[in-house]
Amino acid sequence: MIKNFILTILLVFSFSSCSKTETSKEESNQNARSDELKQVVLNYANIVHASYVDSLNLAKNMQETINAFMESPSAESLEKAKQSWIDSRFPYLQTEVYRFYGGPIDDEDGPEGLLNAWPMDESYVDYVKGSPKSGIINNPADYPEITQELLLSLNEKEGEENISCGYHAIEFLLWGQDFNSDGPGNRPFTDYTTAANAERRKEFLKVTVNLLIENLQSLVDDWAPDQTNYRNDFVNSQPKESFQKILMGMTLLAGFELAGERILVAYESKAQEDEHSCFSDTTHNDSIYDIVGIKNVWTGRYTRADGSIIEGPGIRNFALRIDADLSEKIDNSLKLALKTSMEIPKPFDQAILAEKGSDTSNSIISLVEELENTADSFVAMAKKSGVEVSREPEE
Repeated sequence: MIKNFILTILLVFSFSSCSKTETSKEESNQNARSDELKQVVLNYANIVHASYVDSLNLAKNMQETINAFMESPSAESLEKAKQSWIDSRFPYLQTEVYRFYGGPIDDEDGPEGLLNAWPMDESYVDYVKGSPKSGIINNPADYPEITQELLLSLNEKEGEENISCGYHAIEFLLWGQDFNSDGPGNRPFTDYTTAANAERRKEFLKVTVNLLIENLQSLVDDWAPDQTNYRNDFVNSQPKESFQKILMGMTLLAGFELAGERILVAYESKAQEDEHSCFSDTTHNDSIYDIVGIKNVWTGRYTRADGSIIEGPGIRNFALRIDADLSEKIDNSLKLALKTSMEIPKPFDQAILAEKGSDTSNSIISLVEELENTADSFVAMAKKSGVEVSREPEE
């Protein structure tokens, strides 16, 4: 009797010890995953900050080049200004993957609409074909002074296409409307010398470039290390919460914004106005470097504008432990999407006119499908990681 009692006690103790051991192992695994995610989030924050710094620095270079053009307008100085705009876009496009989760770029007070809003009603800003007196620039009666406050108040006023600020307003002021089937717009430099309202056009360009610099600076400040700012909250939040936001940005850029809003809409409408960078004919860069931005976050590796590299654990490092096969699928999808985006014939506004079933048409559809596949894989990876993300933005 006593022997049976002792045996029962030993068995209970044994099961209890096993249970505690299993619980301890599970807690240890969870802590290890949490620590790993913290490193992923920290490296992400480092990449975000560096890419915004690069965007700001190249925008300042653009500002200097545009100012030089306006001081001494010529065909040559205008071409240099245009090239500086193209160069400034390379790092900025790689930052678009930081959108869609209510971060500093697109929260309620975020500057995204002042930086990269499109499509643009050109006649809201300046003259267009058939309407030589249209636009804010050609309306000194209603807008006697072109100031920062004015452009801020008019941006997207009474319509999403009423754009007065950002990269695409600057693009239009440098290139003008695009009527060329094999090249970009061809605004004459004389628009800044002898044309009507040339001085107002200069002032508009100067002010909107200054605004761009200010808004990029705000993003650099929001992600700067060792500050009381958004980055500080982001890296010190529960790692899973920040991880979910990162995946949300990747998913929505790939499947909703890039595949849908930017590529498929233009492909289906066949309208030049629906392509992202329609005045400069650089829409191909938009697709390529948006995908590069997604790849940066996935791999945890960013090549800076000066050629130096920021590298650390990316989403992929964590994902490999969750599902190696799914991670490999994402690797392949990103590789194929990047390759396809680089192979679509340029300019994009002519590619979308290709006959359905042609190689060009098929390549555009293939890119859309591969980006959607990538987004679906991100959704699946999120679920396996214990968080949820959606293919569609919240209303």
